[in-house]
Amino acid sequence: MTDSRSVVKISLFLQAFCLMFVLGTQQKFYDSKYDYFDIDSLVQNPRLLRNYMDCFLDKGPCTPIGRVFKIALPEVIATSCSKCTPAQRSFAKRTFGAFRRDLPELNEELKKHLDPGNKHFDKFEKTIVNA
Repeated sequence: MTDSRSVVKISLFLQAFCLMFVLGTQQKFYDSKYDYFDIDSLVQNPRLLRNYMDCFLDKGPCTPIGRVFKIALPEVIATSCSKCTPAQRSFAKRTFGAFRRDLPELNEELKKHLDPGNKHFDKFEKTIVNA
């Protein structure tokens, strides 16, 4: 009887260990349901680009998609987009490129807003540059 209990305990331990190993080694990504967002309509439309910037800076209302992006942005910056899919890295590259190009003053404000200690933004930008 004791031997069967030991076998069960060892079996449960090994199963739990394997589960933890598998879960720990899987790369987790942000939800990909917005990976097909029409980025061209955003970066080529100054009014829409400004509306998203105002949303991110708490200066204006957010669209439902804007709210999702706004919630994720602090972590995206702090982790240099480590949970981003390739499509999301490309999205970030194009969006932040448009912010720099078309809204440079607000882009600087956004940097300070998302990274007040100025610890993460440069690394984030270096990460997405090759997206």
